[in-house]
Amino acid sequence: MDGFAPAETLRRHRPLLLACEAIGWLHMAGKAWADFLRGHGGLPVDYQEKKWHERENPPFAWDNLLGWLRTTYSTLNWPKSVAEFTEKHAGQDAGLLGLLQAAHGMASGIEKQSYPDETVRYLGQDAVHMWLSSAFGHPRRNLLVDPPEVLTEAGWRRLVEEMQRILEGLKCLHAASIGDASACADWRSKAIGPGSFLRRAFLSTLAETRLPNNEVTLWDQSYVAGALFKSAVAGALLDTGFPWQDNKIKRKVRWRLLTVGMGTEHYESRAVKIGDWTGAMAVLSEFFGRVARLIEVDLAVGTLLYRDPSVAIFSFPGERSDQNQYDEVVLAPWLHGWRDWLEQNIERIALDLDLETPPLVRLSRPTRSLVPMVQERREMRKKTAIPVHKPWNICCPVPQEAGHVCPVCRVRPNEDPGNKNQPCPICRERRNHRLADWLAGRLEGDSIWLEEVADSNGRVALLTLGLDLEPWLEGERVDRLRAQAIPEWRRFNPTLSGQPNPVHPAGTYPAMLQYIRSKLPSFDPTDCVFRSLQQGYQWETRWPSFFAKIVEDRANTPSYDHLDQDKRAAWLTHQLFRKLPSPGRVYRFWREAEEFFRELLGDFRRLAARDENRWRVRRLFLKPGPGFETGWQDRQLYNGRVAGALLDLVYLQGQGGFLTVSNLGRLLKTVDRDNALDGQEATVEKEGAYEPPRPLVIGSAKKVPPALGHLGVYHPVIPLEVSPLRFRVLVPLEAASECVDLACARWRERFARVLDFLPLRVGVVVFPAKTAFQAVLEMARNLEEDLKGERELWRVREVRRQGGVVGMVFRRTDEGQERWPVPVRLPDGREDVFYPYAAVEDREVRFPLDFQHPGGQVYRHMSDLRPGDGVYVWPGRIATIFLDSTAKRFEKPQVRYLADWRRMRQVWRLLAERAPSSTQLQRVRQELSVLANNWAVEEDPGAKETWLELARATLCEALSLQGPLLQILLDAARTGDLLWALDWHLSVLKERPNPSWR
Repeated sequence: MDGFAPAETLRRHRPLLLACEAIGWLHMAGKAWADFLRGHGGLPVDYQEKKWHERENPPFAWDNLLGWLRTTYSTLNWPKSVAEFTEKHAGQDAGLLGLLQAAHGMASGIEKQSYPDETVRYLGQDAVHMWLSSAFGHPRRNLLVDPPEVLTEAGWRRLVEEMQRILEGLKCLHAASIGDASACADWRSKAIGPGSFLRRAFLSTLAETRLPNNEVTLWDQSYVAGALFKSAVAGALLDTGFPWQDNKIKRKVRWRLLTVGMGTEHYESRAVKIGDWTGAMAVLSEFFGRVARLIEVDLAVGTLLYRDPSVAIFSFPGERSDQNQYDEVVLAPWLHGWRDWLEQNIERIALDLDLETPPLVRLSRPTRSLVPMVQERREMRKKTAIPVHKPWNICCPVPQEAGHVCPVCRVRPNEDPGNKNQPCPICRERRNHRLADWLAGRLEGDSIWLEEVADSNGRVALLTLGLDLEPWLEGERVDRLRAQAIPEWRRFNPTLSGQPNPVHPAGTYPAMLQYIRSKLPSFDPTDCVFRSLQQGYQWETRWPSFFAKIVEDRANTPSYDHLDQDKRAAWLTHQLFRKLPSPGRVYRFWREAEEFFRELLGDFRRLAARDENRWRVRRLFLKPGPGFETGWQDRQLYNGRVAGALLDLVYLQGQGGFLTVSNLGRLLKTVDRDNALDGQEATVEKEGAYEPPRPLVIGSAKKVPPALGHLGVYHPVIPLEVSPLRFRVLVPLEAASECVDLACARWRERFARVLDFLPLRVGVVVFPAKTAFQAVLEMARNLEEDLKGERELWRVREVRRQGGVVGMVFRRTDEGQERWPVPVRLPDGREDVFYPYAAVEDREVRFPLDFQHPGGQVYRHMSDLRPGDGVYVWPGRIATIFLDSTAKRFEKPQVRYLADWRRMRQVWRLLAERAPSSTQLQRVRQELSVLANNWAVEEDPGAKETWLELARATLCEALSLQGPLLQILLDAARTGDLLWALDWHLSVLKERPNPSWR
């Protein structure tokens, strides 16, 4: 379908569409000035953020910078001045301004629940406590006390200069060549790419100062508004009958979602070596990057709203509500052919990258909220889980009979009939991709070599961490978050529209539910309660229409016609007070999870590189001695031995020597000089080849030459995947425990208000460096599946309130205990009535802050929990396994609660301080573990009690323990933490006790 006319129409209007996107980014820029926050914080300031440009000297030249658009596209009903895009974005106008108002209302209004200002002033923050919070309620920064760069005078000047540069660049692009998509892509990347100042500045300040929407940064709102404005204008250009003069267009515009998916798991499950997986990930990343360029720049029809390794979701034009109000499945005529054309062009990208699996393309129904993107993502993941959803031609660069089937992709032949381990040309190129990145210094100093990551015992740990984020992205667990608490709303709104608030102040949740139920028989657009809770209510005329916008379009629920009056009232009550999984919020959820993992990666690099031996993180360049200079293959890995120690080398023909790529800390001491290996004899063999070993005499060992200076030092970590849904990284085993400790501590701190609904899952696979990587990945996948679990019913044993924290003690289903400190106070001293709610077993609303989901689940504030209450929890879990044999991957690992890891580490510290020697601890471990297995103590309570008495005697004799210390170890023996500590630290880590009493 080349020559698709609608696509050519958008390409001709590319400058206009990119300019509209830029207007969306910049139309709220006045909020990035500190006086905006000061004014909303109660200080007397003379500042109007919508007219910030008038305060500039000279005034910011909107019309000079964007006036060319009015001249070129004069028929599109432009406002009188471009400045009106910043001054009237919350109004109701026709033409392009009306479309921006629709996009702004979607990105901004839904975040604020569209509450009128006069009813939510009590949610404002003061200038002393103007906090930017995380998406899960954790205070991040007090913006006026500790201002980021953009809120300083110098930062504002830089921001204004950057905005001018962005608009001048766009003007130059139009003047140079309308069709230059590459130049447009470069302009857009510099404007809002990861390193851009505009993005960094807007991420650091607020778009909404009121609670609890102080999680929404200026970037979240501006980026989404730009995306929706661009798509809305694209739709208007495609629709030849678009009503440019309609001043009610704001309430009629809708969007669709374009979802592109790829079966990423297929490539992971077939990876034989690390390079196969990282190389495939690089190709898949390029695939999604090219798709994004097609949608965002070439066509300029939409913008990326969500991305994970398997799915990308873009904004896309949709029909107005007056075009296909009754049949939303049928496309309007101006959208005919789009899905097929996009599918063919996206398939062409996949074929060009030689991908073995076909992509899938979906267009959603039209929507006003974009909340359906969570459902689109779920459906796409289901359909691409097994890549057989359509026929697919796989590129084979060599004849099918040329060699063995490639061990990686398993569909293409290799070129070597004598070597079945040789990958096909395409998989070999992917495998070598990271070698090129490493040599070019594009890996932030990380290693790509397992032998460099391996610890002093030659062991590596694969850490796989995941936050249970998918239910948040799908909107399910957002149900527990409040945009307003009904008692607070009633207390701060005793009158509405000059009349007493009709909702009774006692038992506000049932009172609100009853009030809404009483109003459903007839629609009253003047109702003071609904107008105070939803600003758009006054423009509605029918309950089905209002219900569709507030409930059906923002939650997975039956339609109005399929519910009775009680359910309708329950859904309206729920939706009017809950936080919504709106585009900006979902964008914030996955961005915050990815940031959490990226911060952990930085800390893991520091922990892994910490070693007393400086050679742990250094490389040497080795020149072959006379007679050994030739016969080496460029960029080939050679496995060698020197003086009995492993020494892996990579030959670099351009430098005429070898670069070491193994842990030199196992070979050299801190005091050794660079030339310590001069004259040493080595035996080396080419990796993966059936060739006999070769001798090598090291002529000289020196520092890495200047041409390779970026490779002189390294972090002994290998990141395998950093995405919102999963974080996989290889670290030295000796650093693994500290890495897990740090991840657990950060999780408990950052997500303290939602620990029960956002569990951290940690898997640790320990293996010798020479283990087949395919077995390691398979074990990691098995662990990740085993770590998933259903929610559990825990009992509250104790609740203590101290200051702004509630200390909870839970009894788990295994009779163990967990202690959680839950913050319930905001930084300014107010109670947090927005985040810390628990899903309780109780089915009745009993406390003022209680509320009930229409499905029946009751949520209770943590401060209102009482001993004996049942609370539903998704617990954090951990599993550790030592893959000393590849057959071990078929064994079922023992999955433990994440809190048990910390207790196990405490038990070890006690043992390490008290044990006289490793021999004593080994004896204790041997005696207790053998008897525990023989007696099957976990299945026989009587045998366990006898075993515990034996443990008491053994610990007393071996460690000379009595009293509380002995009781701590006996409690650990009862829960299994004692044997876990001994196995992990003695057998796996090979640690030694360090008794402090000697």
